[in-house]
Parts: sequence; C-alpha cells; structure tokens
Amino acid sequence: MLLDSFNVKRSIKSWEDDCVTTRRSKNFRKRRLKLFGIKKSDRVLDLGCGDGLNTQILTEIGVRDVVGLDISKNLLSKASKNNPKIIFIRASAEKMPVFRRKFNVVLVDSVLHHLKRYDKALMEINKVLLPSGYLCFIEPRRLTLRKLYDFICSLPISGYIPFLRERSRSYLGEKDIMEHWLRTEEVFFKDLNKFFIKCFLKLDLLSYIGKFRKRKL
Repeated sequence: MLLDSFNVKRSIKSWEDDCVTTRRSKNFRKRRLKLFGIKKSDRVLDLGCGDGLNTQILTEIGVRDVVGLDISKNLLSKASKNNPKIIFIRASAEKMPVFRRKFNVVLVDSVLHHLKRYDKALMEINKVLLPSGYLCFIEPRRLTLRKLYDFICSLPISGYIPFLRERSRSYLGEKDIMEHWLRTEEVFFKDLNKFFIKCFLKLDLLSYIGKFRKRKL
C-alpha cells in the first residue's frame, strides 16, 4: 500500500486495516498469482507488500528469494510478524533503494493506482529488474459495474450491510485515489509501454492482470 502521493481523508491506519481485511481471500490471490508463472528460482520484489499476504503465498509455493517493500510502518510490522524470515524494506515506489542484486520479477498488487506519477514508479521498477525481468501487476479496471459497485459503497446504507461495510470504509478512504486512476488509465498504459513490453494483459471481472517484460532504455 503506497499512499505518499495523495492525502487520505481518514486515518491512514484505519484505512489500511480495512483494505487488508477486504482483500483476505488467500485462495483467490493464489489463483491470480499463478497466472504470472513465477518460478521457484526467481528473485521477487513484492512492491507495496502491505501485511505480507502475497509474500506468504510466494514462499508457500516455493519461491526462495522474496523481498517486501512498502511505505507503511504499520503494515510492514504486520508483514514481518507474518513472514519472520523475509526481508522487508520501508520505501516509496517512486524512490526505491539501490539493491545489491536485481530482481527477475517485481510483483505489484493494487498499488500503482495509488500514485499520481505512474512514470516515476515504472522507471524505478525498470531499474531494479534484471534485463530479462518482468513486471507483474493487478490493478482496478474501469467498468460500469465497478462504478455501480463504488457508488453503492459510497451510500450511507452500505455501512449497515455486513458484506459491504468494510469495503465501503476502504473505498471512501481512497475515493479520490480511485477516481484519479479511473480518469487516467490511458496515461498509465502509455507510460507502461515506454518502459515495458506486453507479454499478456488479462481482464477479470474488476481488474487488469498484466505481465510485461522490461524494455531496454
């Protein structure tokens, strides 16, 4: 989770906790991560790792070299408790540290849409990847169904409906972020193509699932 580029209207910690709670389906995440074909021998950067659930999944499927990075001290504390053998680093996607060893894969799950300057983060990702490396990402998709879902979550009544309550709080906490992303999807993909070459871009119900190879700059 990377919110250094926006002002969030409610408590950052509360928002983070709600987002983490609403995205807890481990089996669902496993199925989506499997699409990327990440190898056990790959060195993977889990960028915007949050509480480390994807990190945990990667280690459980046998990926031996995973590093987690996030800007949230709160979430990194949880990630470390959930993955005591993994190295976690506090930093921004827009200004990453210099790594001694570069990565085969940078995994980004629902993080890029938090940024105002997609090009800065994509350039940083390109820098930390090996020449044959891949960016694997999952981000929201602009659809009428998503707009309807978000509208329902913005209504006061959603706070009284159990399966919408936490989703509503997390959406309201990042409403301006999501609206910015949905307005600027085209900018993201234009910037993406400057730094990466498409391997595949899949569309699921509400998300883009993309695997792109590093472009030589």
